[in-house]
Amino acid sequence: MDPTLKSLCDAFEALQRATTCDELRVEMEKFAQQMDFKHFVYALTIDAPSLKQQHYLLNGFPEEWYARYLAGGYFKVDPVVRYARTTSLPAIWTDEMFHDGKSAEFWEEARAFGLSYGLTFAVHEQPGVTGIFSLARDRPLDLPPLDMAALIGRAQMFASMLHHAVSRIDLPKLLPVQNVTLTPRERECLRWSADGKTAWEIGRILNIAERTVVFHVNNVIQKMGAANKTQAIVRAVALQLL
Repeated sequence: MDPTLKSLCDAFEALQRATTCDELRVEMEKFAQQMDFKHFVYALTIDAPSLKQQHYLLNGFPEEWYARYLAGGYFKVDPVVRYARTTSLPAIWTDEMFHDGKSAEFWEEARAFGLSYGLTFAVHEQPGVTGIFSLARDRPLDLPPLDMAALIGRAQMFASMLHHAVSRIDLPKLLPVQNVTLTPRERECLRWSADGKTAWEIGRILNIAERTVVFHVNNVIQKMGAANKTQAIVRAVALQLL
């Protein structure tokens, strides 16, 4: 078997067996080294209108940079994160990605920690939940086109496997709702709510009273342990109940 293919197969099996984030981090470091990168990071973001954004990280970037990143709230200005939220296409870090004022300062600071060249991969399996996997180093990515394409393909596959493992192990901890079942009517009401329909509009669509819609939605909010309808929607989607 081709060594590269074998390494991906081994990573797949290891990520499938993993039960802790420490085990996942070991596999990330191993993969980064195989791909000739010194630094790596995985971020899981949970984002929805009117909800406080949540982040979960497995860090393999320099600790000092990681501390500055969190303290400075760099999630808000990191152009790689902004890019990853809107597309599943891989990103090759370029100066063009960091052209505006705050991003330029962010870029210069990152370079000071050896994070000069990199790749970022996004995984969008569920609305409002994005996995972002990045590899970085201090040397240019001056690979021939075919080798670069092969690297990107392997890393994208690893990112998908990693995201699946994180979702299995740690997403339930961020959205701690287990063994929840929704009735068909509750699903209908919540699904139309997620589409922006009001209780009155949902009542017209389903041919039920507005107060009945409100009753079902409130039941879902209670089942989800959510603070409001929007949070209930996000949790239901993340738990694949919709």
